[in-house]
Amino acid sequence: MQTNGRGGTRGARRASRRAVVGAVLGAGLALGSGLGGATPAAEARTGGAAAEVAVDRAAVRAAPARVPVGSRELFVGDFETGDFSQWGQCQAKNLNKRCRTIGAGNEQMRIVPAPDARQGQYAARFNIRPGDVPPFGGGERSEVQSNAAGALVHEGDERFYEWSMKFPEDFPNPRGVWFIVLQWHSSSGSPPLAINVERNGDIIIGGDGLKGEPRRTLGKVRRGEWVDYVLHVKFSRSRSTGFIEGWENGVQTVPRYNRAAMKDDENYLKQGVYRDDGPATWVMQDGLRVTAP
Repeated sequence: MQTNGRGGTRGARRASRRAVVGAVLGAGLALGSGLGGATPAAEARTGGAAAEVAVDRAAVRAAPARVPVGSRELFVGDFETGDFSQWGQCQAKNLNKRCRTIGAGNEQMRIVPAPDARQGQYAARFNIRPGDVPPFGGGERSEVQSNAAGALVHEGDERFYEWSMKFPEDFPNPRGVWFIVLQWHSSSGSPPLAINVERNGDIIIGGDGLKGEPRRTLGKVRRGEWVDYVLHVKFSRSRSTGFIEGWENGVQTVPRYNRAAMKDDENYLKQGVYRDDGPATWVMQDGLRVTAP
């Protein structure tokens, strides 16, 4: 349930992302456009440098198609500013204010530097403890929110979302009713679309704001390691019009399926941790990027 409530240069950020994606996806898969394995032309330009990483060319040819993302970048919330200023509102215990006022954060949410980041120089760690309820009430949360134009979606919008998450080695499976790490929120009530962590450790595409919509599993909680995700969504109040598909570490774990993802005119974006109850824990998030075709 839910109530209403760039340290480095862009080139450096993308160079770092290429490096980590290459390590995760191996034989030529990529998260995002232009991040795949070297082509023969690229090898020629670099004097055969691609051979030095010992990528098996047959494996590259046999690899699945690269993960699609949009060509138009609309919103970036990857914390590469070294603070929370890319986001609009920060919400946690005793906190509900503009993110630009909290700098690199506090005990509820804070920026962590490389080498703990997934890409670039910075990531964000969202800490959550029993009783961490913000001033406006609701459940326990440590979240950032954006109502920027590029983070908002309306009927018929098609979007790609790239982001990475890391859970601690001792992360306990949720014991409550909901544990949300990413949500597309409407004007009131529960979110019509959300990424939830279930009691069995599944990371699912859910959203309690719409009853009866099918849920799909993106993957499992992988404790102690960064995991990369891509979600492709067409937003609609109509199940026959809207669709979702998803990837975990470059592998499509959720083939395209139809479902509604809106219940009114607009969804805004939130990231972090929002739950009903549970023990103290944290989730790290990095690299969020929103694109459109």
